[in-house]
This record gives sequence, C-alpha cells and structure tokens, in this order.
Amino acid sequence: LAQVAPGLSSSFSLSRFRQCHANSRVPAFLGRRRPGPGMAATRSGRGLCLTACLLACLVGGQTSDNARTGSILDCSLDPTWMFFREQMQAATQGGKLNFDPELVTLARTLVTFIEQEGLMEAVERFYQDLCSDIPQSFCLYGAVNAIFVVAADMHGMDDGSRFAQEYLNTATFLLGSQHSLDFVESTPWPIHANDILFNVNRAASTPFELAPRVEGDPSQLPAPLSTLSPWPALDLSVALAGAVACQGDARLVAVGTHPTLTLEAVVMLRDFAFDSGQQVLVQRTLGITYKCAVFPDMCAGGAAAENGGSDDPVARLIGQFDSPPPYEDYTLARIKDALAAVGDELRAGSGIDILLCTSPFIVCAVLQKAMGVPMLGYFGLPLLWKRPTDHFDSPSARSEFWGLLDYLVSQPEVVLLTNNPLLSEQIAYQSTGVPLPVVRPQATYTNATYVPTRMKDAMLVSRTKFMWVTLGCAMRHFMPEGYPVSFTVANSDSKLGFREMAAHRAVVLVPWEHALMAFYEFYSMSIPLLMPDAHWAYRLVFDADGNLGSTTSQYLDVSPRCDAVQGCSGARHPLAPFKFESFESRRYWYQYSSFAQFPHIHKFSSVADLLQKLVTLDLGPTSAAMKSFNDVTLLRSTAFWRGAARKMLAGSTTCKASTS
Repeated sequence: LAQVAPGLSSSFSLSRFRQCHANSRVPAFLGRRRPGPGMAATRSGRGLCLTACLLACLVGGQTSDNARTGSILDCSLDPTWMFFREQMQAATQGGKLNFDPELVTLARTLVTFIEQEGLMEAVERFYQDLCSDIPQSFCLYGAVNAIFVVAADMHGMDDGSRFAQEYLNTATFLLGSQHSLDFVESTPWPIHANDILFNVNRAASTPFELAPRVEGDPSQLPAPLSTLSPWPALDLSVALAGAVACQGDARLVAVGTHPTLTLEAVVMLRDFAFDSGQQVLVQRTLGITYKCAVFPDMCAGGAAAENGGSDDPVARLIGQFDSPPPYEDYTLARIKDALAAVGDELRAGSGIDILLCTSPFIVCAVLQKAMGVPMLGYFGLPLLWKRPTDHFDSPSARSEFWGLLDYLVSQPEVVLLTNNPLLSEQIAYQSTGVPLPVVRPQATYTNATYVPTRMKDAMLVSRTKFMWVTLGCAMRHFMPEGYPVSFTVANSDSKLGFREMAAHRAVVLVPWEHALMAFYEFYSMSIPLLMPDAHWAYRLVFDADGNLGSTTSQYLDVSPRCDAVQGCSGARHPLAPFKFESFESRRYWYQYSSFAQFPHIHKFSSVADLLQKLVTLDLGPTSAAMKSFNDVTLLRSTAFWRGAARKMLAGSTTCKASTS
C-alpha cells in the first residue's frame, strides 16, 4: 500500500473489507446496458487484489458526520482519491498524457477495488447522494479517470486494444443514460467524457490522446442559403416587393406531426407572404389534431371542426410520434393507397391553393404527387423519419422513395426548405447535391417578449429523460448559501404560457436534440439564453435516441444514383452528416447547429460557471441584441416567404403578386 499511495494511513476496517462484494443491479438512469467484461481483465494476481482490499479501508470509507462536509463531485474527503487526482493532474499537464508505471499501478488497484465493490450499487449511491445532503459517496469521476488510465495502458499492449475499448465503454456507462451524471467538467478531475469519446475505436498502433479543447469556427464552413446570413441589398429589396393577393380567400391545408413547426409555416405565410388584409384560411389540419387544444389556430375549420376531432387519416396512418407503425400497414404501397384517398377527399372539398407540409417527408411527397397542387415543404426532421417500413427490404420501394424527392425538386410550384442547417446538409448528401434553403423559425406566434418581472426566477429547460433532475441536483452542490436566483423547471409536462416564460430572468436551456423549436421560441422572445458550451453539448445533442443528431445509422441512406460513401454532395464536407459516433464528427457537425450559429447566447462550461454568469451578466443589453438580430432575420424571412408564395402561385388564376 505504501508503494501504491505513499503517505496514506495503513489502518483498515474489516467490516468495510467484507462489504466490497455487493450485488449488482442496473438503476434506470444508467439505461439498459451493463459494463462490459473488460473490467475483469484488471485482475493481475493475488497481490493486486490484496492491495485493492487494503484500499477498501480508505476509498469511500469515511462515513462519519464530520466527513459529510466535503464534495461528492471532487472526492475531497478521501485521501486515496485526492492523491490519485493530484497525480492525474500532473500526468495531463500541457494537454499531453504521461501515465508513468506508478500511476498505472495505482489506477489498476483502484479499478479492481471499485469492481469488487459493485459498480451498479456504487453508481446508484452516487446518484442518490447527488440529490441529497450527503457530500461524500462513491467517487464516480475518480473511477472514470482510473478506468481511462487502465484503458490507455492496455491499449499499448499486444492484443490489448479490445479490452481497452471495453474499459472506455464502461467509463461512458458510468456517466449515466444520455450523460445524465456527466458533470466532470465541473470538477478538478482532468479526464472528461470527450477524452473517452475521442479514443473510442482508436487504432491499436496510435496511443491515447486528450480530446482537443478548441472549438471550430462555423463562419469558415460551407453554408447553405440561409436567413441567418446577410443578403445583397438589391436581392433583398426585390424579394420583399410584391406580396401575393387573391381574389377570394387563400386556402391552405396543413399536414405535419410537429405542431409548432407546422404552425410556424402557417403563420409566416398568413402574416408575411400575402397582401395586407388578405384572408388566409386553414381549410384542414392533418397529423397534429391531438394538439388542437394547445394551438387552436391550427384547427380552425380543420379536421377537429369538420369531423368532431376524431377522424384524421394522416395521423391514423403514421401512428404514434415515437413509435413505428405496424410493418404491413406502412409499406410504400399502403401509404400511396391511403394518401390517394386523402387527396380525393381534399379535392372534393372547397378547394386548396397551397398544401403546406412539414413531416413525415414520405407523406408530403406522396400527397403532393397524388394531388398535383402547389406545395411548401418545411422540413425539420430527417427524410427517413417515419420512412416506409419496406424501404430497406424492397429495392423498388427505396428507388421510388428517392425518386419522389427528385420529382418534387423539379416541380415549379413546389418550394422545399428546412428550419436548420444540418438537415439541409443531410438532404444534399442524400439526394439533391445542393443544400435546401434554411429559413429560421421566427416564432412570432408566441406573441410575447422579454419583460423580466420575475428577476429572482430563472427557467431550467431540459426534456432529456434524467438531465433536468440531475443538473438541478448538481447545482445545489455549487450554490452558496443565499444564492439569489431560484429555478423553475420546465420539461415536457410543464404548462407555462409564453408570457409566463418571458417574465423570467433568463432561460437555462440544456439541449436534447440538434435543433429545437423551443430554442427558436425563447430566442424570438429575446429572453437571455444560457446554454452549455460546445464541449459539453457534443454529448447532449448527439445521442442514439436522437433524430437529427442520432449516433446510429437509422436515418442514413443515399439515393441509388449517388456514391454510397461520398453521397450526392461529393467532397463538400470531410465527414458524412450522419451517425455521429466519433468525437471528430460531433465536433464538426455541431457547428451546423443554431446553438453555435446564433449570436448573443451565453455559454457556460461548468455548473459553477453557469451559476456565476446567471447573477453577473448584464441581461438587458443581451435581450436588446437578440431583438435586433430577430428584426434583421425577420426581414430576410419575410423576403423568403413572399418569394415562396409567388413561386407556388405563379400558375394560379385567382392569386397574383401585387405591385404595391
């Protein structure tokens, strides 16, 4: 013990020693995975195991009342972990890894101990203590650092890279489902989750390295046409001239599964694309009638009114938002048959000037082709979201799917756009070759602006399954007594109105997806936003359960006429805009997030940094700068929506561009 950790007490507790072997179970916040078998590879003889058992008297062994005044996050009460942390800090100075044999031996000893202690029980104890008043528990971040050292050491051995990868998987697993226990940057521990991610699948011939700490610069990247970018004055002036005027009412049919994205398109067409005083009616709303109580504008005269709110053939066809339809009910042939009937029904009604569609893409494409009417497709989800169930089973169905996109692009009365840059690049890679225009949601439908009458309250917004709980718990460990700001937690169950939100001091938004309508809504109200910096966000917006930021290949497919690897956009980017598993992929494509591209967002690197900025930032100038940016982009958005309406209705006999 003296050789491994010199200067430590050699006394030990026999009862503590006997408690090392705990039964393992998987808490909900750890997800369904269990640590890999690589943990067993640390055992290198009875001597190492004996050393681990001796360390049991020290590691996590302080349980007296006086001991409960330290930090659960930095393990400052445990001399063994404190010693190890100091050695780790020295071994990572200058951004380089320098793990000497003594440090490796100590790390192996600690890993053996924590394995025998029972990982599942230990991490669950950390979670419970994080959200209680107990300051000293399982040293989670010390364990993660120790596992990383062992992995780095094994990576350099013959046939050791496989075990090294299993260790990295275990370290990631310990940080919780969707990184809900991942607050390492808020502690002095030098190995962070990005360092683990950076070395996943590393070639056996290349030693482990620390992940880069420098962010990319989005302004240096290839960019699609976007309302975020400056437009030439002449182009803007021409685009703004000539709103559309119709002889009678302009009639829309809205189709989509995302209520606010569909609402955004309806409002922008209604309020900005048509002439002043022009009546714009939503004849029918399909796919989102379950939200009519929340967004009544979307249901005026629509399915809810016409059919008692019970009959929505599109909603019935695609099923629940987060669940795939039954295979036999959602093949391409079944989709075409079902939507042909929908098209016949709509044509038999009182007429339609514009079909407005947001998702799923396959419904938008099939319905437009069946009806042959002008369409605006405003997309926010991957093209393969809710794809036909036989897409990958039937070559003809797959070929027809991509042919539908080619068909829409060729139609003069069809306008396609996205609400975020990443999706635009994904579609270019998959089929079009050229990114679709990106038009930011202005979210004027909130009808609210920042009036901070609740300066002592900030909103904490996260819909990630556990993060909104664990972040709140972590903040308590950094809040000084008498901290002047309280938090209103807002998640998918919250019922706050937009004006209630705009009354808060600021919004702390922890993103759970690469693009969020909630982000655009907060920004449109000019509420000061505090968000995790890029290094933290790499683990939040990219996730196996995500859509745009999915780390799996569920949305990856390329038109058969394009190269399967390079895609349809060739060498436009060094990395494909899908399956964001690697650190390099996340670092590159995060730059295409609105979180990275919008100005005037305050970023925090740690929990302590968040709490400090929340009380020291001058929020008035921030809100004013956000409002100015909103005004500028609204002008460009108005120009785009007017141009889109003119293009769609160029062949209409009842609607024409005005000359005013």
